[in-house]
Amino acid sequence: MTFSNDNSLYQIKRSCQESQINFKIMSEIPRSEQPEKFEKESEREKLTSLEKEGKWLFHGSAVKTDALEAKQPYNRDEKTGKMEKHGEPSIAASQFAEIAIFMAIVNPQNAGADCKSGVGINEEGKIEFLASRETLEAVKGKKGYVYVLSKSNFKPFSDMEWRADTEIKPEEVVEVAFEDLPQRIENLE
Repeated sequence: MTFSNDNSLYQIKRSCQESQINFKIMSEIPRSEQPEKFEKESEREKLTSLEKEGKWLFHGSAVKTDALEAKQPYNRDEKTGKMEKHGEPSIAASQFAEIAIFMAIVNPQNAGADCKSGVGINEEGKIEFLASRETLEAVKGKKGYVYVLSKSNFKPFSDMEWRADTEIKPEEVVEVAFEDLPQRIENLE
């Protein structure tokens, strides 16, 4: 299943067996090709701190704007490869700041039309990030924006996604960079 909103691409590779979601395990991208971890992670720490409060949601985008508007989400049909409408026009956000950081940096605006990436929740309930080597190479040096949004404006949609159907002005907009990406990105090849 693939979800795209605000031209950000969510790809979730999964199969259902015995009512549990099992994600395809990808070989890990060598540590030398992953973003370096810097001692100063102020923007990342700020967003993580807000996440711990439990009252905020996060939306990542390559585009800076004053307000987020509902847009038509799409899923990629795994059998046909075609994009299909996925619900009503909405704004997607996550309770996990790392997902928004990933989406703010790893997206078609920053990586180009051949952007191959994904995010999901694995069997252990941990967030799993996926990207091709080419995609990670293309987003080096790129920036994006994480929108901090009040949870009260959204309804839960899945285990990692919330949706709202009206325009929303963010409480805060945090600029993030390649160095803010999660350290555990697996190779999507």
